Amino acid sequence: MTGHAPAPSEVSGDAPHPGADPTVSVIVPVLNEERHLEACLRAIEAQTYPAIAEILLADGGSADRTREIAAAHPLVRIVDNPGRIQAAGLNAALAQVAGQLVVRVDGHCVLAPDYVERCVESLRSSGAAMVGGVMVPAEGSGWAGRTIALAMRSRLGAGPARFHVGGAPGWVDTVYLGCYPAELARRTGGYRLDVGVNEDAELALRLGGDGGVWFDPAIAATYSPRDSVPGLARQFYRYGLSRAATVRRHPRSLSARQLAAPLLVLGLLSPWRRWVGLSYGGTVAGRALIELPSDPATAAGLLLVLPVMHLSWGVGFLTGFTGLQRPPGPAGAAVTAGAGSEKRSE
Repeated sequence: MTGHAPAPSEVSGDAPHPGADPTVSVIVPVLNEERHLEACLRAIEAQTYPAIAEILLADGGSADRTREIAAAHPLVRIVDNPGRIQAAGLNAALAQVAGQLVVRVDGHCVLAPDYVERCVESLRSSGAAMVGGVMVPAEGSGWAGRTIALAMRSRLGAGPARFHVGGAPGWVDTVYLGCYPAELARRTGGYRLDVGVNEDAELALRLGGDGGVWFDPAIAATYSPRDSVPGLARQFYRYGLSRAATVRRHPRSLSARQLAAPLLVLGLLSPWRRWVGLSYGGTVAGRALIELPSDPATAAGLLLVLPVMHLSWGVGFLTGFTGLQRPPGPAGAAVTAGAGSEKRSE
């Protein structure tokens, strides 16, 4: 990829003085996030970057202590998100940001202290339209939490994308969360309403045409994954459903690796299901054997967690791709092809 993103001073209506640090707005969509929000906000406040202008918390109508926790942090400004889903909140915040650059954060992640600083440096050095780094799953409690975190870190589990497994800096299709010029994102249309929980990756696809997406492994955030198997199944079903919605909108974005889970589901329903099942089971068992010496409970858990991830994602993708179900839109609003998005803040 040879594209080049406009410099932050070119896309902002308020260009910095020469040599000045561009201002940054951190946007955080939330819904009932009291469990993780305090740690998330403290990590943002502890950033080494000196020009963070604000934290915009887009709240989808939390019924817990989310707003109370946010009110105790002076840098936080709460933005109402009546659409409730995550990307509707992202758009509400994006429309109000004061900073020249946006750093998008999840309410259940904790940024490394130099996260924002490295994002800004990476935007400058790469010339990309969007930059991001590694999603590091936090170690969960109990066998389920430990196993899910391990599966999320493995190529066999969440896939080989660099933001999952790491790798060298370079051009990619998408990154975790993302940092980008605010005005460029607004001009591009913001987050879509019709691609489910894949709104980040869909925005990255469009920004990729305005300068590319750059992965920097030095940019790291710790993410708290699900800690139950039913929750994991629901999450990965939504992931598959949402990826299908993105593929319907951007057919060329489909990659061979994204066909693995749907083909597994179809294979298990085909006349060759016994052969498919044995081959797949052997692959999962082999991965579990690697963990057996260090953590027998986690090794056994992989025999359940990996199939749950793959089958849920595959069923979700097939359901969405065939049009049997589409991701829900914002509460009280029709899904349109304009700005907006989908993903209930979790």
